[in-house]
Amino acid sequence: MDDRYSRQILIPQIGLAGQEKLMRSSVLVVGAGGLGSPALTYLAAAGIGRLGIADFDTVALSNLNRQFLHNTSDIGRLKTDSAKEKLFNLNNNIDIKIYNDCFTDQNAAAVFTGFDIILGAVDSFETRYVINKTCVSLNIPYIDGGIDGFSGCVLFSNPPQTPCLNCVFPPAKTPAPKKETQEKFEGGVLSRIATLGTTAGVIGTIEANIAILHLLGLKNPLMNKLLLYDGQQMSIEHIDIKQNENCPVCSKITGD
Repeated sequence: MDDRYSRQILIPQIGLAGQEKLMRSSVLVVGAGGLGSPALTYLAAAGIGRLGIADFDTVALSNLNRQFLHNTSDIGRLKTDSAKEKLFNLNNNIDIKIYNDCFTDQNAAAVFTGFDIILGAVDSFETRYVINKTCVSLNIPYIDGGIDGFSGCVLFSNPPQTPCLNCVFPPAKTPAPKKETQEKFEGGVLSRIATLGTTAGVIGTIEANIAILHLLGLKNPLMNKLLLYDGQQMSIEHIDIKQNENCPVCSKITGD
């Protein structure tokens, strides 16, 4: 066993058996930006055996207040290439795959299949709904994170044990971004959201932690809970959530 994992193997809930389980696990992170940077870094450091990085964007100067997988010298590079390079330097014992396509209902399933869990680190609800729908159809757990200024939230979705993202944030009730805060990119519209680097760091780290708990088979504190983080008050709140029996995405999913 690589000595790099020696400190976390000392944790009773992990041990050697848990570390081996992590090394056999696979996680796809959709988004290599503000949330993806901490999530990918800590998943790689923990020894997740196979990591997928999905992002079709390139590094911009405005990313660098929070997206620490990228440096000034990376501006203009694909985020997937930049992220893979940094993560491989951190841990060259893991398998890292990159995906540069913008996900749609037509191509997402082909990429998601084979991963143990999908972690969303995107700022577009349109993409979130595609990820959620695909994960439900493939019976793959999905962890979603979102941030706005000092605030953030994390959702764990695994129907029928939990509601899906569509139950909690139905499209009809999710406010569209203001026109002046939208920026056009090839493949869709990316909302420019007020973002503090520390907020992204906290939320992305929580997403990675929930993924590790799930992969280890430990108690998941976000089962049927929505985590709300307030960076000004330094508070974390768990809100009860439940499945919508009329949800068009997950209401017909059963545990059979």
